[in-house]
Amino acid sequence: MLRSIYLSATNMVVQRAKVDVITNNIANTDTTGYKSDTLVSRSFSDMLISRLNDPNVLSTSQSVGTLNTGVHVDELVTDFSQGALEETGSDGDLAINGENAFFVVSTTAGDRYTRDGSFYLNSNGYLVTASGNLVMGENGAGIQVKGSEFAVDSQGNVLVEGKSAGKLRLVSFSDTGALRKAGDNLFYNYGGATVSTATDYSVKQGYLETSNTNITNQIVDMMSASRSYETSQRIVKMLDESLGKAVNEVGRV
Repeated sequence: MLRSIYLSATNMVVQRAKVDVITNNIANTDTTGYKSDTLVSRSFSDMLISRLNDPNVLSTSQSVGTLNTGVHVDELVTDFSQGALEETGSDGDLAINGENAFFVVSTTAGDRYTRDGSFYLNSNGYLVTASGNLVMGENGAGIQVKGSEFAVDSQGNVLVEGKSAGKLRLVSFSDTGALRKAGDNLFYNYGGATVSTATDYSVKQGYLETSNTNITNQIVDMMSASRSYETSQRIVKMLDESLGKAVNEVGRV
């Protein structure tokens, strides 16, 4: 009975974590360039059960079977599929057409990567993110635009009055699964994937990439996780009541 309570409790922990992830996806449905997450769970490794010190068993032990001890959170997987491109008409809004390509921004923690192309010009004329981080160019420095109007071509070249002001640095990764979210819609290279200059992409000025969250699927997953949690909760309550009755009966004896 105690084992059953434990099994149900582990499922409740996993389903609660799934609901948290789904809630975050839904909350970021309108976040530019947001990539949705999926929580993956798995069973703990089965344990072999043996009969020990049993006089009815000729050998010192006899295998009875296996025992599963529940489920646990395995990993959080980010979906890097491209979101739809939405026209805004603003010069500072840039969208990348191509899944494995990222803008590079400079932060106090080092280079970070993003698909959020809602950029602005700071007081010094440099292209920055909403948090004030510099958008990096291929020359290893920020992109300075001397003027209020500028153009960006499909390869990321920044032009002011027809003259080059630099080229945006866009990179790709040998394995996007190595990327982890760092907050502020940024990613960092947690798994040490090979970083190279992006080639299969095009930049569209005056557009932004929308979130790739599928709201319908998220709601369905939320309902499934909630029902699984409630089922395990009822099982735990039922077993707890049964255990309480058993203890009371033993106390009367």
